[in-house]
Amino acid sequence: MRRRPLLAGLAALAAPPALAQNAAPGWSPRGRTITIIVPFAAGGTTDVGARILAVALERELGASVVVLNRAGATTQIGSTDLARARPDGLTVGLMSLPSLSMTYLDAERRVPYRRDSFTSIAHFIADANLLVVPGASPFRETRDLVEAARAAPGRIFVATGGLMSNTHLAAVALERATGVRFAYVHFNGGAPVVNAMLAGEVAAGVNGIQSTLPHAREGRLRVLATMGDGHTSFFPGLKTLTEQGYDVVSPSSFAVLGPAGLPAEVVEALTTAIRAAIGQPDLQRRLGDMALTATYMDPPTLDAFWAAFEARQRPLIELARQQP
Repeated sequence: MRRRPLLAGLAALAAPPALAQNAAPGWSPRGRTITIIVPFAAGGTTDVGARILAVALERELGASVVVLNRAGATTQIGSTDLARARPDGLTVGLMSLPSLSMTYLDAERRVPYRRDSFTSIAHFIADANLLVVPGASPFRETRDLVEAARAAPGRIFVATGGLMSNTHLAAVALERATGVRFAYVHFNGGAPVVNAMLAGEVAAGVNGIQSTLPHAREGRLRVLATMGDGHTSFFPGLKTLTEQGYDVVSPSSFAVLGPAGLPAEVVEALTTAIRAAIGQPDLQRRLGDMALTATYMDPPTLDAFWAAFEARQRPLIELARQQP
């Protein structure tokens, strides 16, 4: 039975109202400064998305919105800062749910926060990991890559954006679903993954849409599947791994979170403003130019989505640690 994509089931929520709304009554940051913590360096997907959101939120809230980059330790530094922030609505974070979840699900990291150290405000960006090969690769379909790995265990090299990263765990999920074993080359981010494939140094890679798209359009890379839970408009007709018969779902989602204990009226004001911001044509255009898609979820829906992702990710961490 085909699994129904979670994001597809939230299509109604993904369509924001046509007119922007003011912040909900009861709390307003008007005239003050809101800081959005980004647990990555400037210039990446999360940073770009946060800066686009900051401009839109300033219009909705009448507040100054600034982005603070707190990179390091696979998001642990920025996540710790957010968990320790005062729950007054003036400090939030745009967090990669896969990266954040990995840090606290991995017991060996001993991070000073847990899932309940954060308050869900709104889902903002839906992305997906892609299974990619060089344009000249003999692998035309996912099954070609899988069968090659089955015939040569540990000898088909796959590039990821980092050891124990979201892209690494996505590849481990494909191993688990198929019973094959890859050899890994771990880089620091998506750009080196692309470079390794273009240079023919690896047979395949797991990478995001943003850095893959321009090379795929030129035929220098070939995308075999989206590893997310739904289709992407940037690759029309591209099938998910689930549709190709592999039980793998690995979305890359970004959500606005606050520290634990954020008052309900603050959450209401912020999520209302974010939903209205997503309705701004300029925001939609700027995200589209960066190959990003805004997908709104309210706090309860985001909580359910987050829990489902955790359940898929948890068993992959130990499997990834067992690999050479």
